[in-house]
This record gives sequence, structure tokens and C-alpha cells, in this order.
Amino acid sequence: MKKMKQVILSLIFSLGTLVPAFAQAGAREDNSMVLTYLFLGTCALIILLQFAPLVAMVFGIAKGIFGKKTRAEAKTVQVKTR
Repeated sequence: MKKMKQVILSLIFSLGTLVPAFAQAGAREDNSMVLTYLFLGTCALIILLQFAPLVAMVFGIAKGIFGKKTRAEAKTVQVKTR
């Protein structure tokens, strides 16, 4: 058990020394202004609002398929032929 504990600890310590190698050299600079984020938010809102008719249509199709029909709706109309 002690041997297993030593192996695990040595593995953790050796992997812990590799972590700083993946760090970035400097801080990320972002020069975007508030208007840029406002513009991107507006674009995202437009795209999301275009999903509203899709959701309504899918709900209507599901209601038509799985909804209960009344007897008046279930009756077929007789077509008169000559």
C-alpha cells in the first residue's frame, strides 16, 4: 500500500511540474468597446427570434399528430360524384 501511495504521489508531483509549461505568456488584451458587444448581442437576438415560428410550427405539428380528435373532426366528408 505504501508503494502504491509513493507511486501516485510521485506521479502527481511530476505532472504538476508540467502545468506551467502550458500557461500563456501574457494577459489577453481586448480592445472591443461596448458597442461591439451590443451589436453582437443584437445579432444573436435576431437569430434567436427566428426560432419562434419554428417552435410554433413544430408544436402545431405535434399537436396535430398526437392530439385527440373530436367526432366532428374525425368524420369524413362524402363527395358527390355524377
